[in-house]
Amino acid sequence: MRSLTTPVQPNPDEPSQLLQLPERLFYMNYMPEQEEMAAHHHHSLEMVFVVSGKAMHRTTSGKSPCKPGHIYLIPPGVWHAYARCQNLELYNCQLSQALLDGPLAWAVEEPSLGLLLKPDPWHGNSQVFTWGLPKPAIPAAHELLSQLLHTYQGSGDANRGELVGRLLLLLDFVARRGRPTHAPNTEPIHSAARRAAHLLRADPARAWSLPELASELRINPSYLVRVFRQATGCAPMKFLARERAHKAAQLLLTSELPVSEIGPRVGWEEPKQFARSFRQ
Repeated sequence: MRSLTTPVQPNPDEPSQLLQLPERLFYMNYMPEQEEMAAHHHHSLEMVFVVSGKAMHRTTSGKSPCKPGHIYLIPPGVWHAYARCQNLELYNCQLSQALLDGPLAWAVEEPSLGLLLKPDPWHGNSQVFTWGLPKPAIPAAHELLSQLLHTYQGSGDANRGELVGRLLLLLDFVARRGRPTHAPNTEPIHSAARRAAHLLRADPARAWSLPELASELRINPSYLVRVFRQATGCAPMKFLARERAHKAAQLLLTSELPVSEIGPRVGWEEPKQFARSFRQ
């Protein structure tokens, strides 16, 4: 039996092929030396496992050092980027919604695994989450990842069960040995805060004000701020600014629209206001 401290060495020249599962349930690749990468996003839940090296990781929350043992949970549509990469070795796993709704549906609702597969249903559509593994656990995680990659690069549907099993072993290992760098909000979310967030996300280009939002919900503005801050950690108008910036970033990344058109689409009519607010 191989030692957990001696990972299987994936072949970087072997193309990572999509396992023949319905609706492209899962994708994986191994980057022995990840180069700098501009801001990008995917349509699936992405999990990035950093094995060695260092870099600067850019997300909607700003820049932070990328170190061995870091695990990034990136919800669909959320962008991230790498800069100043130095011998950065990592694995990328992409889990489709069909996989999460099908073979892994039970795991999504399981308390410990659910934190990985549904990192934060409240903030999850605009934020990258980071987990960390202790240094002694990195070789074992590397072994599990290389075994998963080996199974993934197998042929046909014959190894479908093995692949799902190895994926669950990896997720269970991370859930037991790792921990999130933030404390997920597990408190019940006030219905007014939930409805307010839905309104702001549904129409960020609208010229919202706190009194107008509170009037829509038939609630006192100061009380709305209090319950909204309890749920999200910020006031409604700051939440709106973050949603506008996120939508603007997506349009900048995925469309050919000029900046002069993107600002008004997200609620920032004046170019100077757009530039100032987006930078903040």
